[in-house]
Amino acid sequence: MRVVTYNIQYWTGMDRTFHPERTLEAIREMAPDIIALQEVVHPVEGTETPLAQAAAIVGGEYVFTPFWPQGAIPHIPGPLGIALISKFPILAYAIHILDPRDAQPPRRLLEVRVELPGQRFLTLYTTHLEWRSEEVRTRQVQSLLRWTTRDKGRPHLVLGDFNTVHPADIPMYEHLTGEPWNAFVHRVQEEYPQAPEEPQALPHMVKAGYEDAFLLAGKGDPRTYTTADPTLRLDYCFLDPTLREGVHEARRWDSELGRTASDHYPLVVDVTL
Repeated sequence: MRVVTYNIQYWTGMDRTFHPERTLEAIREMAPDIIALQEVVHPVEGTETPLAQAAAIVGGEYVFTPFWPQGAIPHIPGPLGIALISKFPILAYAIHILDPRDAQPPRRLLEVRVELPGQRFLTLYTTHLEWRSEEVRTRQVQSLLRWTTRDKGRPHLVLGDFNTVHPADIPMYEHLTGEPWNAFVHRVQEEYPQAPEEPQALPHMVKAGYEDAFLLAGKGDPRTYTTADPTLRLDYCFLDPTLREGVHEARRWDSELGRTASDHYPLVVDVTL
């Protein structure tokens, strides 16, 4: 099974051109069975709905929940939120509000239950966390875990743009940049507030027992943001421990479309369930 998480930047590429067809081609190229999308405009005024087209490419169904209503963000031609597409039948879904303090509008967690062949079931969660404050992100992760840990011991994935760094990646950043972590943070933090001096949000995922697909089976450069200047790994696929042995490979999608269709690279994970 191929699982993807992808921040699609409003169907807009690195040339700042609204170009849903390019994003759809990137999705077609990756051939996912399940894909979590962030920064999704849906519906889009005056066009055939790109999200429905993406679902047709995957060969399945979709669920969408908005964060921002139409008109809340200038130049965005519709409501903006997150979505999940599955080629497997969607049995049920739920929308959870994460800790609303200091985050306007409040971020959401989308929960989707699908039926796999052989009458097996999988729960998928996706979110897009606050980008400016690690303190806010930490509260959002704690809120998220109140929902996801209900599935402890049952197969489930938590996907999305967490807008923060994993503490296990700090040696990687130091190796790639040739500077201590604190020096790197001080150099980039004005442009990238997603790089805190002391990562606090994702250690809660680790403590809750979740496995990071890239740390398990990552290949290549892990940094997914930005495509113009890869600096940070912000996009993650977390698995409950029952799925650990099934992860074959995790990598950013480094094709021409992967580099141009958004400001984030997609994260592609191949896993056997």
